[in-house]
Amino acid sequence: MIDAKLERVIRKIKRCLALSQSSNETEAATAMRQAQALMREYRLSELDVRLSDVGEVQSEKCRVRRRPRWDRYLSTVVGKAFGVRPLTYRHWCTTRKRAVERALYVGVTPAPQIAMYAYEALLAKLTLARREYVALVRSGKRRSSYSPETAGNHFALAWVSAVEGKVHELIPRGEDEPGIEQHSTGRDLVAVEAQDKALIEQYLAGQEIGKARKVQEVELDLNAQLAGLLAGQRVELNPGLATAGADQLLVSNEESPE
Repeated sequence: MIDAKLERVIRKIKRCLALSQSSNETEAATAMRQAQALMREYRLSELDVRLSDVGEVQSEKCRVRRRPRWDRYLSTVVGKAFGVRPLTYRHWCTTRKRAVERALYVGVTPAPQIAMYAYEALLAKLTLARREYVALVRSGKRRSSYSPETAGNHFALAWVSAVEGKVHELIPRGEDEPGIEQHSTGRDLVAVEAQDKALIEQYLAGQEIGKARKVQEVELDLNAQLAGLLAGQRVELNPGLATAGADQLLVSNEESPE
């Protein structure tokens, strides 16, 4: 964690670096000198400044048991779309007085906040759709050679597969920005994504992260798969899903003391 004083210094450095891009050469040179002086005084590197933008966000939803495969699959799909690292955070919950698991995203702000908002919104939709399908199997209105809960898991995996493309379509990629050549924008986007990925890896370096468990291949219930795919294809995603988390972050930052 960065202490409050250092955080204020880094904000000053960022403002100076932003001013260093000014078209006014004198102003730009002065701003760059100020940024460099602050970095020398506090022994900060450019990497330190960039790393200050990397953070992590935990889901408010938690499970007392291991997160099911379809839940982890959903967080991975959303994480990939928003360019953040999806992880599972297991810790002791003082409220429940037992260990719990919850989704966690690591990335360059505000991406983790936006990704978490999208994940939790989709998780609510998926949980409801799965619960309804399980009830249908249990009542005999849907046929399955598996238990209702297992059929529901297969349904949920297919639902996520169907929604994956829709999530990616929500993310602005810059192709339609006026006055910018598409091939140039594409190169810039790749460069930014590569830099963000490197910063995330640097942030996680030295932290203890467990290895992902090997996913066992299982034969899925075809009926559940078809039902899940159809249900996922019917899901309509609000374009605001790709920005709403940033609005929450903005409010939080405005309220935080200097």
